[in-house]
Amino acid sequence: MLIPLSSLQQRPSNPRRHNDATSVITQIVTYKRSLLLTITILGILHYYRSSQYYKNHTVVDGQSRHDTQLKQSETPSYLYPSNEALPFVFDYNTYENYFKKSNLPKVIEFYDPKCGACQAFKYNYIEVAKKVMEQRPNVHFFGVSCEAYKSVCDDFDVKRYPKILVFPEGNGGTNKDDGIEVPKGTGTIYFLTARLMKALRTKEEIEMDRVETSNKLN
Repeated sequence: MLIPLSSLQQRPSNPRRHNDATSVITQIVTYKRSLLLTITILGILHYYRSSQYYKNHTVVDGQSRHDTQLKQSETPSYLYPSNEALPFVFDYNTYENYFKKSNLPKVIEFYDPKCGACQAFKYNYIEVAKKVMEQRPNVHFFGVSCEAYKSVCDDFDVKRYPKILVFPEGNGGTNKDDGIEVPKGTGTIYFLTARLMKALRTKEEIEMDRVETSNKLN
């Protein structure tokens, strides 16, 4: 059987289908280019915003961030201003002389105002002071900003924040060697109050507790 030569010839392609395929490819290439350009721009913006130049020169309320940081550094902050903490906690900033001359038992918290743990502990410290003073009204609680009074914190060998020292005998200017460090811990106000009450015992009270415990055992 003979096959007509015309049937062996290649059929002409559909120009419409060809144009549609070309259009799809062009759109894909354009999309990829746009996506690459967007990623590049976002990368540049991220690098710029994380750079020290941006941090130092961003304008905040009419002032550059750099100027704002300088202003903040020039004015040390305190966690226990009188309007919030008195009459339970005295800030060293206002009661420096009282801190040095008082012969009454003391509890001292050394803190950094920028320390997150210190900020979170602030109101717990005030509440603990209330609880302790209900049983020992002669105890004075102080807060010392190590940002403002670095030399004082160095004198008491403060290496971490917050640090709590108890001086059960008072001792006027407060000799650091007489201080008892009490861990802040992660427990409740009740447990910290109990630890402070134990540390605030005088030598006579410690001896009385020892004798009482010994008698119970016998």
